[in-house]
Amino acid sequence: MSPPASGIYSLISPQPLRRFELTLAFASLFAVAWPVVFGYRPRRGLVAGVLSAAIFAQLFFEGYRWQMLPYYVVAVGLALGDIVFLDRTLEWPTRIIRGILGTFGLVAAAALPVVLPVPEVPAPSGPEAIGTISVAVADRDRDALYGPRPGPPRELVAQVWYPAQVDPSLERVVWSADWEVVAPALSESIGLPSWFLNHTRYTSSHAVSDAAMAEGTFPVIVYSHGWDGVRTIALNQVEDLVSNGYIVIAPDHTHAAAVTVLEDGEVVYQDPDALPQLAEVGEAAYAEAATELVATFSADLVTILDSLEEGESGPFAAISGRVDLNRIGIYGHSAGGGAAVKTCLEDERCDAVLGLDPWVEPLTEVDLRLTMNRPALYMRSAGWVDTPNDALLRGIAARGSSVTYLLEVDGASHNDFIMTPLLSPFGAQLGITGSIPAGRMINIVDNYLLGFFDVFLLGTGSATLDSVSFPEVSIAVIDQR
Repeated sequence: MSPPASGIYSLISPQPLRRFELTLAFASLFAVAWPVVFGYRPRRGLVAGVLSAAIFAQLFFEGYRWQMLPYYVVAVGLALGDIVFLDRTLEWPTRIIRGILGTFGLVAAAALPVVLPVPEVPAPSGPEAIGTISVAVADRDRDALYGPRPGPPRELVAQVWYPAQVDPSLERVVWSADWEVVAPALSESIGLPSWFLNHTRYTSSHAVSDAAMAEGTFPVIVYSHGWDGVRTIALNQVEDLVSNGYIVIAPDHTHAAAVTVLEDGEVVYQDPDALPQLAEVGEAAYAEAATELVATFSADLVTILDSLEEGESGPFAAISGRVDLNRIGIYGHSAGGGAAVKTCLEDERCDAVLGLDPWVEPLTEVDLRLTMNRPALYMRSAGWVDTPNDALLRGIAARGSSVTYLLEVDGASHNDFIMTPLLSPFGAQLGITGSIPAGRMINIVDNYLLGFFDVFLLGTGSATLDSVSFPEVSIAVIDQR
C-alpha cells in the first residue's frame, strides 16, 4: 500500500466566519432584507455607506482571502444599487423577487467562506505555555540522496516546541514560519492552484517564537511527517503534547517534504523521484525507492537524537540541557510512522513508539526479523486494516517483547490522523475525510497519543489507555512482558 500524501487537508481546525466577515454578512443581509420587509429602500447612501464601512473594516482588520470574493461582489453590487435606483418604493412582486433572489445570492456568497474557513488550531489541553524555535541540523557523514546535488551533507531543518515562560501579551507565530512557500507547495502537491491555501496566513499557532524555556527537564518526542507532508502537518497534536509537559521536535524530511526552507534561505521542493509512481517504474523499482525513502526518514530521526546528545555544543544548544534523554518517544504518520517503527527497532535510545497508519512495507527483511522491545501503539484507519501492510505490522506486534496496543478506528480515513477533517467542516461531504466528526476524531487521537506517552514516558495516567472508551475504536493488547 503506497502512502497517500499527507496533504493540505491535514492543516488545522476550521472555524465559522471571522468577526468582521460576519459583520459584512449581516450588512449584506440588512441591505437585502430591509426593502423586502418594509417595502421601501432606506435613505439613499445609507446602505452604500454601511456596506462600504463593512468591507473596509473586514479588509483592514482581518485581511483579504479569496473565499470572500463573492461576498465582496455582492456587497459592492448592493451598494451600487442603493445609489443608482431612484425609486425607493418596492411593490409586492418586486419584494418577493428580491427576497428570493437576494436570499439565493447571500447563500451562494457564503458557501466558499463557510466551506473553507480560516483554519484555527484547537486550544491545547495542558497547562504549559508553548515556545518554539527552528534549528538547522546537518549529518556531514551522510549523503543527500535526492535533489540536484547528491552527496554529503544531509541537511535538515527541525522545529522544536517546548514548555515555556510566556508573557500572554506576546504575539503567537503563524502555523508555519514559511507559509509563503509551504502553503503553495501543499496546494500544488494535490493538483490545486498555488493560491488555494493563501488564507492560512491568518492561522495562528499557540506558540511564541524564542520564548524562555520553563524550568526543569522534559521528556522528548520526535515526530516524523509522511510523504509530501511538512513538519507542522500535525500541529495540534504537537501543541497538545507540549502543553502537557513534553518537548517535541519535528524535522522536515528534505526532498520528501512538500517543501523545506534551509537555514540559508534556499527553498528545496519535494523530489518526485524519491518515491516515483508505481505505474511508471514497476513494482521492483517502486519497492526499492520506498525502502530507501523510509530508511532516509529513519536516519533523519537518528540524526536528531545524535544532535541532542551533542549537548549545548550541538545544534540544539540550550534545548539539549532541558531534554531528558532517558525518556525518548518517537511517533509518525504513514511513511513517517514506518520510519518511527524502524528507528525504534534499531535504536536503543527509543523508549516508546507510536505509529499512525505506519507504512511498514518498505522495511527490510532484516528489520522485520528484529524484536520490538519497547512499548508500542499502532493506530490504524479502517482502510489500512486487513492489508499486506497490516499483516506485517501485526507480525511486528506479535514478535514484540513489551506491550503493544493495536487500535483500529472505524470510520477514520488515513489523513484523519493528521487533522484532515479540520480544513473544512464539510470534509466528509467533500470526500476528503472519514465519517467521524472532526472534534471527535481529535479527541480520539489526542486521547491515545497523550495517554500512551504519559504511561510509558512519564509513568502516569495508566487508566487513560484502559478505561476511556470510544465506540469507533477497537483495541487489541499484546503484552509479552
